[in-house]
Amino acid sequence: MQLAACAEPSTAPQRPAEPRAATWSTWVLADAGVLRPPAPPAGGSPQVQQELEAIVAAQANRTAATDSLIRTYDGDPTSLWTREAVDLLGFYWTILPDVRIATPARSARLMTLLHVAMYDAVVATWDAKYAYKRAAPARTGGRVRALVTLGDAPSYPSEHAAVAAAAAEVLIALALPGDTARLRAMMHEAGQARVAAGAAWPSDVQAGYTLGTAVARRVLQRAATDGADATWQGSPPEGAYSWKPTPPRRVAVPFDALAGTWRTWVIAGGDAFRPPPPPLPGSPEFAANLAELRKFAAGGRTVTQMDRARYWATEAPTARWDLYMEEELERRRWSVPRAARARAYVSIAMYDAFVACWDGKFHYWLARPITIDPTLTTIFATPPFPSYPSGHSSISPAAAMVMGELFPDRKRHYDDLAVEASESRVWAGVHYRFDIEAGEALGTKVGEAVIARMRSDGVR
Repeated sequence: MQLAACAEPSTAPQRPAEPRAATWSTWVLADAGVLRPPAPPAGGSPQVQQELEAIVAAQANRTAATDSLIRTYDGDPTSLWTREAVDLLGFYWTILPDVRIATPARSARLMTLLHVAMYDAVVATWDAKYAYKRAAPARTGGRVRALVTLGDAPSYPSEHAAVAAAAAEVLIALALPGDTARLRAMMHEAGQARVAAGAAWPSDVQAGYTLGTAVARRVLQRAATDGADATWQGSPPEGAYSWKPTPPRRVAVPFDALAGTWRTWVIAGGDAFRPPPPPLPGSPEFAANLAELRKFAAGGRTVTQMDRARYWATEAPTARWDLYMEEELERRRWSVPRAARARAYVSIAMYDAFVACWDGKFHYWLARPITIDPTLTTIFATPPFPSYPSGHSSISPAAAMVMGELFPDRKRHYDDLAVEASESRVWAGVHYRFDIEAGEALGTKVGEAVIARMRSDGVR
């Protein structure tokens, strides 16, 4: 059914325009202007008139489905694609270990590649916006209505189209083939929705698609050389205290044994902050750590500890922090460039922390608690990779520190969550306390390195 009249424009608060975003540091682009598109069609040209008629027709023929798409693709485009990626990883998490797209390290890598692509695409888009200063269709006369809140940033290229293309291309490259058609459809819907809303010209959208695709290609070129495609051909070391497959699945090939060698974004490499060796098996310190786990297994866990242990184990570890970021950005309504920057930094901090953690895990190959004492009961199955240091304890301080830098009024809150994430692994019985202490020290160093980069990237 066609709508009898256009709906009222969105009353959502306007986001800041951020006119200096093109001066910010990028990750894979040499600078914001390296992919600047040609100038848009001149005002009054036959092409502009043709595009105007297409927008007028699109608004006149709107349906309930059109309005639904306009609402879906309004707002910060990096939010929608972040949620899409988290949902994808949530599904892939359920089919581990058979399909290893959502292992802890690979989940962090996927989210980092996604967020870097979206951020660089946004910064490049802002460069062109303020180079050409094209007004949105709804600002050029009375025939086109603004069906969403228009910001002050120029319309060419469309940031929604650029983000959609960058995100879709990265996710298509990293996801299962069965997701390709849906991701491509989402990309095209994002552009169509902005045209129907009066927020973008068709040529804005096409330029955005072209720019976003070009950024994604550069991100994927980097990904092709980051070491993640290498296949581990080794075998675990022998010894009573070396890692062995754990019940119930007894997965023989540990997750991502080479992840400690993957290319990092900020820290010098996976071994930059390698922790000292864990306590010697049989030493008083090792015995004390094992005794703590035996106490928990014997009924020493509280209901809250059991609940929180499950909470931190139900998804890829990075997903929790991505969703915390989502809540903050939704509440604060930051500009699209600032939101994209925030997401990229938190993802990079977690990814670099994972790489550093995996370097330690597969340098020391320490057996999990349940291997040392098979009588231990755990809240959930022990993950299939070595114990020391803890992954949750490595990424959580790194993420919390970056969140605290971005949102100083919430620093204490995120610091407390990082502590809980670490403790949850001891409560669950899958890590020794010295695992989490080493992870926290490592993650703190990664967080410090990422914050140093943040403070020098040109953002004020």
